[in-house]
Amino acid sequence: MWVHVEETTDTDFAFENRETEKLTDLLLQIDVNPYAGYPAFEGEVAGLLDDKRVPRRFKDFCDEAREWPKHERPVITLKGCPIDPDLPYLDFSDPVVDKRRRKKTYVSEAFLLVYALLMKQEPIGYANVNDGDVFQDIHPWDKLAHTQSQKALADIGFHKDLANHFVRPDWVNLLGLRQSAETFVSTSYTRNIDVLNGLSESQREVLSESNFYTPFDDLTVAGNNVRLGDAERHPVLGGASDYDIRAFENRTIGLTPEAQQALYVLVKLLHRHKKRFRILPGFLLGEANNESIHCKEIIYTPTTEALQNRWLQKTVNVADSNQHAHHFVPGRDRIVNG
Repeated sequence: MWVHVEETTDTDFAFENRETEKLTDLLLQIDVNPYAGYPAFEGEVAGLLDDKRVPRRFKDFCDEAREWPKHERPVITLKGCPIDPDLPYLDFSDPVVDKRRRKKTYVSEAFLLVYALLMKQEPIGYANVNDGDVFQDIHPWDKLAHTQSQKALADIGFHKDLANHFVRPDWVNLLGLRQSAETFVSTSYTRNIDVLNGLSESQREVLSESNFYTPFDDLTVAGNNVRLGDAERHPVLGGASDYDIRAFENRTIGLTPEAQQALYVLVKLLHRHKKRFRILPGFLLGEANNESIHCKEIIYTPTTEALQNRWLQKTVNVADSNQHAHHFVPGRDRIVNG
């Protein structure tokens, strides 16, 4: 059966060229290393907002976007965002360490934080993900190239970030740094409400029972700084809200025949209603993690090398970090111990 897949080409906000240039120059002045001293880095970025040096038009947009109903408009897209003028090509054998060593400007990190602060979001890190870095890289790594993680070379199934973790983000923000013009990789997303509207009442009931299992994500397990044991059984529907979907395509399994059958139906609906967004350099996709679900689709690439050098930067964010403080690493605010 042929299913139409809508591709989004417009964005919710586009910086004008002069705004991008001015904001890039401003963020280039920040020389605090966020990987060595995140609290000081956040203080520097917050100071820019206090001094009102961020474009007024963008602040007004964020004020408006914060009021959008997340279940109806769970995704926000931007283009023309400032990124670093000079970006190193990272070592496929250890891109995270290589980035910390060779990336000397922090424009992309600062902009992700500017966006989070204007949207009243608080970025967090995880001890098992990039050793607790708040700013994460969606960049292939040979060690995890064949996993279902942000370091993969291949497609990644539909998932809610950290769906079965004890601290689940409220938002996920992705900023494009590098993608070749010939490579088409889509970050595709589906609104939860479109899936729920396609389920029968009996299917919803089955999906609301704790008869599903999702292993902890590959990157969290690979980090190995904190032993987490086995993930718990969980429902697919419910959690942060009644319309929350907690599943990872091809990883979540139903523990009864009825549960597995209902999961098959849910996955079909995810693909039927998905929209595609290509995160080119300077494009940002901000997603409400409890109101939508996303995947990575490689539509076309001329070479494997082009995929190896594709680079997005990411933050995961919560509405109130105080609610999760009991899970934080002692002495490290906003870094989850797991």
